Amino acid sequence: MIYMLLAELEMRFIRPLPVSDKLQLITDITKMLQEERPEKYFERGVTYPVMTPTVTPDDTSYKGAYRLQQLWVEKRMFIY
Repeated sequence: MIYMLLAELEMRFIRPLPVSDKLQLITDITKMLQEERPEKYFERGVTYPVMTPTVTPDDTSYKGAYRLQQLWVEKRMFIY
C-alpha cells in the first residue's frame, strides 16, 4: 500500500480542483469526522485545552477575511 503525505495530496490532487469540488470535499470530510466516535479519541469528563491563534487589530487576517467576504458578495458566491 502506498501512503502519501497530506502535503503531496494537496499539491497533486486538491489544489487543481475547482472551488465547488473543494467545498464538497470539505463537506464530505466534515461529515466523516462527525460520524466518528469521539470516545475513541477523548476520555469522558476530562477537560482539554483549546489553542487558538491570537489575532491582533493590525493582523492581516482581518483584511483577508474582509476581502474574501467582498469577493463572495461581488461574485454572489455563497457556501451552503
